[in-house]
Amino acid sequence: MPESSRTTTVLAISCLSGGSGKSTTVLNLATMLSEKGKTLVVDFDPQGNLSQWLGWTDLSESATIAETILPDTDRIKITDIIKPPTNEERSGRLLLAPSDYSLSRAADAIAMEPGRERFLKRALKPVLGDYDFIVIDSPPSKGILTYNAILAADFLVIPTECTNKGVMGAVSTVILVKELEELDFDVPKILGIVPTRDQWAGANQTRMSKAAIAALKEALPDIQIFSSVRQSTTVQQTNHVGWSLLEAGERALASSYVEVAEALMKAVKAHV
Repeated sequence: MPESSRTTTVLAISCLSGGSGKSTTVLNLATMLSEKGKTLVVDFDPQGNLSQWLGWTDLSESATIAETILPDTDRIKITDIIKPPTNEERSGRLLLAPSDYSLSRAADAIAMEPGRERFLKRALKPVLGDYDFIVIDSPPSKGILTYNAILAADFLVIPTECTNKGVMGAVSTVILVKELEELDFDVPKILGIVPTRDQWAGANQTRMSKAAIAALKEALPDIQIFSSVRQSTTVQQTNHVGWSLLEAGERALASSYVEVAEALMKAVKAHV
């Protein structure tokens, strides 16, 4: 797409529960979207899993996303931190704004700053128009970093594991978005929820997974529940080499993410 006519769609992936599959969802959706247009992955989780999966295991000598949200005197431009993945050649279609634990210290540094909930949105502003898609990975807990990730986005996808804890995390995330909206923030449209780590025994879905998906549908009847992602060691294996499930040839496992990507493209067209 010519840069002069490029409109950037910003997608946040968030859930207020650990182990929800956020970073896995970002990796899979971002690689799929990079086939449709130039894509920037923003690792906004201090754990930095996504950065590590994309080959950046040591950022001790590099600036990260943390420096882009600091107060004026210490802040640097996001264009100065963007890196290509080192684990896979993707012809410049997929790029990374990396993260490590320094992001937690940055969150402390901005805690008393006015407008702190939208510092990531401000940081991304200079590269809007340079990318077709920006996909943001957020922390698994409520706080200033999660607020920033959500408020920087046009659309939100909530992945959550098929457990009682996962259901509570998804519901809490939806409530958080509503709370931010009540405070007059511009909040993203919730595209839907992706149930992850759906456990099966042979040809039968486990009772726990079945109950969790039913509970999601009952608790959040107005939000789309996408097809679930089955529990599989293949997911962990592909993550650690920085490949999406599609890149690894696992089309069946990737089907939920394909469904989400298609829903996003449809929503973008309707939104324009």
